[in-house]
Amino acid sequence: MFRSLSGFKTQYQSLTLVAVSEFDEWKVLLYGPDVTIHGARQFGEVKAKEHALAMALQYYREVKQEALPDPAPGLEWVRTGPADWLIGR
Repeated sequence: MFRSLSGFKTQYQSLTLVAVSEFDEWKVLLYGPDVTIHGARQFGEVKAKEHALAMALQYYREVKQEALPDPAPGLEWVRTGPADWLIGR
């Protein structure tokens, strides 16, 4: 089943961070050329965006072995559009 996403996305290094609304919860997803990471569901837009960023920073620290500065003030979240899709079963 395909459905369009309703939420926000941003780019951080090679990862795309996505926070989308599903009923009363927000689903968090990070993806890049060699990885897809599913985050925990959150109860609010701000919490979902914070969780996505925290997961990205942890991924770069633990997997990529890179210590990157916190980009929070510089991230620009944009609304997802008709070209953004989530595939579910």
